[in-house]
Amino acid sequence: MKTNSSTIESIVNDIVSQGFDEVDDLGRFVQNRLGKADSQKAFAFWAGREHMMGDRQTLKAYVKSEIESL
Repeated sequence: MKTNSSTIESIVNDIVSQGFDEVDDLGRFVQNRLGKADSQKAFAFWAGREHMMGDRQTLKAYVKSEIESL
């Protein structure tokens, strides 16, 4: 799937507004929005980065990686 910056921004804004505190919840949310289910990809991305869940740049990178893997 082609990466669309407005799609990424929209999802990131929704993530921030949800205020997730668990990586698995954040991963499920994004994957549900994108219509896919591959929790291993989310866990692999976030391994060692859990403390960065509030960082918009990291969230954008995660959403972009999920979109590109569709």
